[in-house]
Amino acid sequence: MIPFRRGRDGMELTLPDHERALLADLVAQLVSVLEGGDPGDPAVARLLPSAYPDDEEAAAEFRRFTADDLTARKVANARRVLDDLGPPPTSRLDEAGQQSWLRTLTDLRLVLGSRLGVTDGGPAPTDDPAALVMNDVFDWLGYLQESLVQALTR
Repeated sequence: MIPFRRGRDGMELTLPDHERALLADLVAQLVSVLEGGDPGDPAVARLLPSAYPDDEEAAAEFRRFTADDLTARKVANARRVLDDLGPPPTSRLDEAGQQSWLRTLTDLRLVLGSRLGVTDGGPAPTDDPAALVMNDVFDWLGYLQESLVQALTR
């Protein structure tokens, strides 16, 4: 089943209950990471990258003026996704919701990718069962994202 489809009343999302539950849990974890805001966390650094990686003073000044607003927007997008993941098997997304989904799926993949050590070459090889499951979730999030992008461009 393709999760996102363009319908008469906008974008439709259909996910089985177990996928909705998994995604809701991941998005709730994303909100926790964002609200925790630990600058030493590689996932936070990936979500809120330095504007001036070679100039710590300029980077700190830029961060001082932008980090709170950027974090608030990311949290708002994630909360919108959580709202859309309510009980029905099919959700309808307006244009703002579609953008929230795109941004939140990207943020989820950035966090998971940083946790897995994903590079341009893909995830690091591993035999760790937990990492293998996380790799599958990372791929599934990519599938959801691709499904939404394809539905938006049709």
